[in-house]
Amino acid sequence: MERRSSDTTKSQTTTLAPSAAEISAQMEKIVGRPDFQRARRLREFLRFVVNERLDGRADSLKAYTIGLEVFERPDNFDPITDTIVRVNAGKLRRALERYYLGPGRQDKILISIPKGRYVPVFQNQDFDQTRGENNPVEPASESLDSTKIPTIAVLPFRKVRLESSREFIINGLGEELTMALSRFSGLRVIAYYSTAGFKPEQCGQDQLCRQFGATFVITGSIYQTADELRLNVALVRTDNCQQVWSQRYERNFTIDSFLSALDDIVQSVVAAVADNYGIISKITATASRGKAVNELEAYEAVLRYYHYEITLDPRDHEEALQALEKTVAIDAENALAWAGLSGLYFDAFALSFGDLKNPRERGAEAARKAISIDPCCQYAYIGMCFTNLLQRNEEEIIRNANKVIELNPNAGFLVGTAGWYLALAGQYDEGFRFIESSIQLNPLFPSWFHFPYFLKYYFDGKYNDALETIKKFGLTDLFWNPLMQAAVLGQLGRITEAQAAIQRLISLKPDFPAKTRFYISCYLTKDKWVDLVLEGLKKAGLKGV
Repeated sequence: MERRSSDTTKSQTTTLAPSAAEISAQMEKIVGRPDFQRARRLREFLRFVVNERLDGRADSLKAYTIGLEVFERPDNFDPITDTIVRVNAGKLRRALERYYLGPGRQDKILISIPKGRYVPVFQNQDFDQTRGENNPVEPASESLDSTKIPTIAVLPFRKVRLESSREFIINGLGEELTMALSRFSGLRVIAYYSTAGFKPEQCGQDQLCRQFGATFVITGSIYQTADELRLNVALVRTDNCQQVWSQRYERNFTIDSFLSALDDIVQSVVAAVADNYGIISKITATASRGKAVNELEAYEAVLRYYHYEITLDPRDHEEALQALEKTVAIDAENALAWAGLSGLYFDAFALSFGDLKNPRERGAEAARKAISIDPCCQYAYIGMCFTNLLQRNEEEIIRNANKVIELNPNAGFLVGTAGWYLALAGQYDEGFRFIESSIQLNPLFPSWFHFPYFLKYYFDGKYNDALETIKKFGLTDLFWNPLMQAAVLGQLGRITEAQAAIQRLISLKPDFPAKTRFYISCYLTKDKWVDLVLEGLKKAGLKGV
């Protein structure tokens, strides 16, 4: 049946393409905003792709071209191994979405860059009915109860304009979000059937919050124009009803594309809010900041471990270790705490943090303990990956890494960590694919994700690329940073710089000359790889290699 309505007619008549002059003016308005003024590369990225399309060169908008023109990469730039264009394209998309949810919500011209492409899309539309309801709000100053695992509920989305034949989308989205959230071990999730009967437009937000006892709720609205669906999604703190995150999603709607579009939206939402370094963890960790280790409850101890995973700082390692050991002493059935301890014990062994007895054996035991308590604990299988790495058992590394991904493919950080282990097991293509997927889901990834990229460049003899990757690795106070620098500079024959790196390495790890092969072998599964690193260090002037 052909649909007739004034709303549909209005939507169809307001989608005419804007002129080049209007697009240029809109682009300059966007890049003039403070967020873009503080991000030079994003400004250049947006200007380049918009101008290229306006000048009729849309076909040239490939990752390689953008890498050369915007990010000043050399002619041998490989966009597959160097992900700078893809990562910044994701940042640009999110920056544009934030702009149109906030200061640009009433703008007539929409500039967007569809996921998976670099060619911008220009639309001339009326957003009055949907924008303005999900404006970003800064996190409130009141503290949550950080001692408890957060509880989250998904509320039915509000219909702004939706055909009755498509109302099934509301419940479908709610159920999919709830199921995806329930796979994160650090969350308690209220079943969707408990909330599905509520109509947000008829109940106050505070009333719904009190009804379900949730720490956070996901809510939003659905808007339909012709064959397109637009979803505004928001995360709300229930202690003060403050909106702490929001995102807009636009998708073409066809029967064939619906399921894949729904999966894409659900993956993006849960990664942003529920990942280890997502919105919920950050807010809860802030609430527990300043507490002494002996004051931390179980969930707060886990948050301290998450913090250490980013910094790899020995002081943070000590705090997290004390907190988690206290936790399992009180609650011996806490799988997540045992899994975190596994990682801390292994780092104590491989990085010589602290003075623990039998850290390698204790790490393996803690990982197995976590799995026996909770066979679905992703972190426990990460612990098993490290066990297998130290055993140089590549087959088992691959099996356990794939188990991590299978358990929850939406857990961005852990999927990236599994990819990291796959790469260390020699599965570079597969490993890099999962690392890059993780970065797309959550750009707040740890800098040590770059380590296997360094190894691939180094083993392939691409020493200049390896040297550039060390800058991304960061962690300048971790001895692996000057170790990598010394090996590469030695291979390049830049001996003065290499020797300075050796001095820095020994100052950070005085026993390194006596335990060189041990430290390197902790992360490399083949002797020939270890020998290649040793070769660079020998050229750099390290004695006794």
